[in-house]
Amino acid sequence: MIDWLKMLIMHQELNQFARVMLAQKQKQFLTSSERELLAWIYLTKSNCTPLYLSKVSGMKKEAVSRCLKYLYEKGCIQREKKCTDERSYSLLLTEEGENALQNDYEIMLQKFYDLYREMGHDFIELFEHISKANKILTKGREENEIL
Repeated sequence: MIDWLKMLIMHQELNQFARVMLAQKQKQFLTSSERELLAWIYLTKSNCTPLYLSKVSGMKKEAVSRCLKYLYEKGCIQREKKCTDERSYSLLLTEEGENALQNDYEIMLQKFYDLYREMGHDFIELFEHISKANKILTKGREENEIL
């Protein structure tokens, strides 16, 4: 069992890692939350709804709605009504949204590429472990929502 002091040190290491990796070198067009939602919309390709974005991102529905409003105003997304339910819609990226996503991520991902060049396979393993941890943590959150 890891004592609380060791766990605290690991927590601080993770915070520092996230801060360094996500530090912005220059002002981007998108906020970090907008960028995250655009990335999910891009990766999902179709049938991406605000509720889905809330679940996969862990953001509250109100925060997702606010971000989507700004993304719509910036011309990054469009809404496509579903034939089966007029109240429901899917979200799609516009060309402006794809360009904004690509431009912002080219700036942000440079540190990831630099770290990959330094770490090689260890970098891949690190993110395999992070992915596994995210699945474990998300599973617990989803089970609590069902109850």
